[in-house]
Amino acid sequence: MILPSKYISITESFIGISGLILNIMGNKKYTIEKLWDSFSREYIKSKKLKNPPTYQKFIYAVDFMYLSNMISFNDKGEIYNESLKS
Repeated sequence: MILPSKYISITESFIGISGLILNIMGNKKYTIEKLWDSFSREYIKSKKLKNPPTYQKFIYAVDFMYLSNMISFNDKGEIYNESLKS
């Protein structure tokens, strides 16, 4: 589930979803709700993904990103890209 394989496509893996989330985030700060809304608008509602992730899988991908030091949280509960501190 973390890595793509013969049976799991890149957009269904946590690494693939993480890349899409980072693409949405850029250098902005988001709450989890706003990030999900932006992700949903960009990839799910526009039907760009063949098998879009559920909200639960989205949250697991965000957790994976935090554990991998891709993102961080501030005191306000906003998520930001760890490599683009602003």
